[in-house]
Amino acid sequence: MMLTISLPKPLQDEFERRARLLYSGDSITLALAEAIELWMAQHRHELLRAERAANNRAFAEMRAQVEREYAGKWVVIAHGSLQGVGDSITQIEELASTALDRLIFQVGSPRRKEVEFGWQMTFA
Repeated sequence: MMLTISLPKPLQDEFERRARLLYSGDSITLALAEAIELWMAQHRHELLRAERAANNRAFAEMRAQVEREYAGKWVVIAHGSLQGVGDSITQIEELASTALDRLIFQVGSPRRKEVEFGWQMTFA
C-alpha cells in the first residue's frame, strides 16, 4: 500500500533534513514510520475507549439474537461487530487478535467483571 501526503514545505524540509541526520538508507521512511508509531502509542487510550464503546453498542444491539441463536457457544465481538462463534474458547481466541478491545464470552454464562489484559507504554 502506498500513502501519499502533502506537508507544508518548511515542515517537510526540516523533517527530511533531520531524518537524514539520524538514519541512513531510507531515512524518510524510517523516520515517518517511527513518527506514526509514536502517534498511535500516544492515542492508544482514546482508540481503546472508542473500540470498547463500539463493541458494547454492538453487543447491546445483537444481544437477543446472540442469546437465541448461540446458547452455550463462545462468541467474539470486536471492531463493533460479531467476529465469530465457536464451541470452545480455543476455537475463537485468535479471532480479531489485533483489536484493541474484544468481548469474548460464553453465551448464557454469567458475565464476569471486565478484565483488561496487556500492558501500555508511554513515550516521554
